[in-house]
Amino acid sequence: MHTVSHLQEALHQKEQALIQYIRYMREAQDSGNQEMAALFADLAKAEEKHIAVIRDQVAKNLGEMELLNKYEQVNQYNSQHSTYHHSPEQ
Repeated sequence: MHTVSHLQEALHQKEQALIQYIRYMREAQDSGNQEMAALFADLAKAEEKHIAVIRDQVAKNLGEMELLNKYEQVNQYNSQHSTYHHSPEQ
């Protein structure tokens, strides 16, 4: 499913952005620029929220795919082990 793949890619990008914002925040703290450190801290918090939302969507979509796969497995089993026999028309 393309949706899950796109969500996973977005999740990866958000995680990388979070890492960068934390790095920038620490650099700003080290240089004594508290205003920039606070800005990067806010950006990191926003990324954390985005990550949480995307993770929920990935889990939801994977769960739906799992249910679909279960349905397909049951359907395949039933079709292979059917007691229905086609009788020719009279």
